[in-house]
Amino acid sequence: MFWSGDKLSEELANIVKNEDGSTDNIKVDCAAVSLTVGDEVYITPSDPDNSKDTGVKKKLTDKKSQFVIPKGQFAFLLTNEIISVPDNALALISFKATYKFKGLINVSGFHVDPGWSGRLTFSVYNAGPLDITLEKGDAFALIWFAELDRASSDAYKKKSTTSPPKSLDSKLISNMTGEVFSPTKLKGEIDALKKEILTLESKIVTRYSTVIFAIFVAILGFGMRDIIFKAINDLTGTHFLAVQQAQPPEQNPQKGN
Repeated sequence: MFWSGDKLSEELANIVKNEDGSTDNIKVDCAAVSLTVGDEVYITPSDPDNSKDTGVKKKLTDKKSQFVIPKGQFAFLLTNEIISVPDNALALISFKATYKFKGLINVSGFHVDPGWSGRLTFSVYNAGPLDITLEKGDAFALIWFAELDRASSDAYKKKSTTSPPKSLDSKLISNMTGEVFSPTKLKGEIDALKKEILTLESKIVTRYSTVIFAIFVAILGFGMRDIIFKAINDLTGTHFLAVQQAQPPEQNPQKGN
């Protein structure tokens, strides 16, 4: 059975809280709790040739609180809230519809195990046609709690072998530091290749057209040379160009008998 908004409000301090243990600014939205963007994000490089696009996690501050997820790129988002799932419950997570409609997809999973305690890391992909801008403190996701029929035993609950995660792990980021061949990037490269091919075709056509025209003019001029020479001589009244004319064969005079 899913927890109601009333149940969530009663248990809020035990399940969703800030780092200082308070529940200030944490909101219950119907039968879910809103999750906000924390102070660390990682975005895959959209332009590896750009030295400023370093591909390392970004620390968000009050002065620099905004970031952009380019279309076709992945990102890791760390929640500001610390989530604690009771042993007798299971949590489900999803994006708010506002970001779903923009094309932002959650690819990291949709549940939180019993016994989990710590911040949540969302792996997201921007499948939309536009870049998506987010800001520290933006409510971007929701979490629901559902009660199990009994408390999970040690064999079936999340075991905390390390301290609860409070930041983006370097091992997690290292798996995504390579270039992402997004559809948008591939389309740009294909368009650039098409443009180069069209330019090359245009140069080839122009070059061959010039050669063919020159050959045609040469053949035409050679075939009509006598007519051209005669016309020039008639116009100028001179023998500027010699005209080859067929001469009748000479006849030898015959001597009478």
